[in-house]
Amino acid sequence: MRVFTFLITILLTACANNVAFNTEQLTALYVADFNSDEITRCTPSDVDLSNREALAFFKQAKLIDSNTLHDYYDYAPCAIEGPVQYQQANCNWQIRAGATGHIQCAEQRWYFACDSQTCEALF
Repeated sequence: MRVFTFLITILLTACANNVAFNTEQLTALYVADFNSDEITRCTPSDVDLSNREALAFFKQAKLIDSNTLHDYYDYAPCAIEGPVQYQQANCNWQIRAGATGHIQCAEQRWYFACDSQTCEALF
């Protein structure tokens, strides 16, 4: 019975994890907009990335799950966002000033975070 429970646990954990994501398949990323919930505290200069830099963010950042994002990373009240193609699908992305972001294609969302050493040149 313990072996069965162990195997079920492994299977459920595998299903709950994010589907594999290959950043090399991102194309046509474009910075379209800036949004801020607190414009006096979080301004465009806090997340002023070009199209090339935004793509570099996703290639340098690590893929994380939503629980890790919530538990270990600060929420920045401003972000840049725009369209991107992933595996020929039209998707949307967002990068927050706190060096976190996500890409959403239909119902699938992937979360990313980049530590200060890895993404220091971008922020």
